[in-house]
Amino acid sequence: WNIAFRRSFGPDEVREWTNLREVVPLPLSPDPDTVSWSLSPSGEFSVSSAYQALCHMPVLQRLSPLCKAPLPLKIKIFVWQLLRDRLPSGTEVLKRHGPGNGLCPLCHVPETGTHILFSCVAAQALWCFVREALGPEWEAQDLAEFLQVRATQVGRKCRLFWLIFAAMMWTLWTTGNKMVIERLFSQRASDSFFKFLAFLQH
Repeated sequence: WNIAFRRSFGPDEVREWTNLREVVPLPLSPDPDTVSWSLSPSGEFSVSSAYQALCHMPVLQRLSPLCKAPLPLKIKIFVWQLLRDRLPSGTEVLKRHGPGNGLCPLCHVPETGTHILFSCVAAQALWCFVREALGPEWEAQDLAEFLQVRATQVGRKCRLFWLIFAAMMWTLWTTGNKMVIERLFSQRASDSFFKFLAFLQH
């Protein structure tokens, strides 16, 4: 290495520079470094090669019924975010220094994804209506517990499960957003259930 610095190093800086040289490998070729794109034979980036790579990525087995369910694309993306724990809930927005205090406007507790979709009083009302309509198995404390019980369905029942599940989650999510962002609160507990039914009819 033949690098000239503008000023002399002190003892600590000499030690750090020596350590850096030990962990950074010496170049094996005098030629300058180049950037290579491994997804195309030429080594050059192209949008088509990136698109082909994304399209041929394997789909997780548990998400295959979701992809086949008769749902709008935005709902599928939302459910995918939910399953990957990537929803921008109040607590997540607060971590990134976004607006709001990270609390549920109804319960005044941290607004996590689990709270919005399962434990919030607004969520519990919808779960109660759905449980009365579809049976006691439609009950859970969190996403992992719910999927463990219900996602064992196969065939047509599995697709129906994903449709109902997505409709519930989307209803609760959009209702929560209206409360947090627009400060619009439901007047009746049944409002979310009717919104859920309207989604299924579409």
